[in-house]
Amino acid sequence: MHKPLLLLPLLFLAACGKPSEPPPEPLRPVKTVRVGVTPGADGLSLAGEVRARHEAPLGFRVTGKIIGCSFDLGDTVRRGQTLARLEPDDYRLAERAGAAGVAENRSALILAEAELARFRSLREKGFVSAAALDQKQSAFDAAKAKMDAAHSSHDQRARQLGYTGLLADSDGIVTEKWCGVGQVVSAGQPVLHLARSGEKEIAVHVPESGLEDFRATGGFAVALNALPDKTYSGKLRELAAAADPATRTYAARIAVSDADAAMHLGMSATVRTQAGSGSFIRLPLGAVVSRDGKPGVWKVDDSGVVRATPISVDRIEGDSVRVAGGLAVGDIVVTAGANLLRDGEKVKLLP
Repeated sequence: MHKPLLLLPLLFLAACGKPSEPPPEPLRPVKTVRVGVTPGADGLSLAGEVRARHEAPLGFRVTGKIIGCSFDLGDTVRRGQTLARLEPDDYRLAERAGAAGVAENRSALILAEAELARFRSLREKGFVSAAALDQKQSAFDAAKAKMDAAHSSHDQRARQLGYTGLLADSDGIVTEKWCGVGQVVSAGQPVLHLARSGEKEIAVHVPESGLEDFRATGGFAVALNALPDKTYSGKLRELAAAADPATRTYAARIAVSDADAAMHLGMSATVRTQAGSGSFIRLPLGAVVSRDGKPGVWKVDDSGVVRATPISVDRIEGDSVRVAGGLAVGDIVVTAGANLLRDGEKVKLLP
């Protein structure tokens, strides 16, 4: 009659021996986006101006009063052509003084050379001391040095006299003029602006928002506002490293390889970048994670499990990423909480 009581402890021990099942791990909630395509951009359109590849202001290399300007705006000039002249009287007098100095020092040098030769002959006969000969040698050396200095001074003054004529250093076109007869100018002060003949290019200013697309463009289409039906090919030659502090734009030069006679300096032009090629995939920047130093995303499969998927990035544009490969249209990608996930983890998709 006590057997049921004896079996109770055994039943109790058997019940305690069963392991309890752990509660299921809660699903991590994540935000996702379904991969779609973004249409390619139409490209930038920038206003520009036709400029010469090489252009520079020209001025006299000496100070003086202008007595003649033999050019006008738009004139075509040739290399070596005299464009303007300064009053040469003061420089001519200085050049004559330099020539007189050369003649004076030449006479002194001839006398010192003769004295040195005479004392050498007397020294060989023992009529003068070695110290006296050394004095004549020193006087000859000093006279020769003075002669060299006089030559240099005369050459410099002669060059300055030549600088009273402003010559064109290359073939070109006068695009600006600041030359007036009677005007007193200082050395280096511009009196005209010369654009060299030959290569032409378009000067444009690129806004900050379009800088990356502008850099990535392989070629440009250039159209003159006066000839809208004609298109030229352009290539980026120069891009400023810093923005203009006033306009916040970047100065750039587009070289035109097929410029013809119809393209005149100063003409208004429109520069268009090549349109974006087709469509592309764009993701939020937070969707991209780094695994082993390479970019990737967490892709969610049909069962709600995340898988690490490597991608290739074309470029970063602000707070988004343009994807070059690794994803297909319709894929579901985690955009928030990506850094906390494990490969093969099941997640809960937030609406």
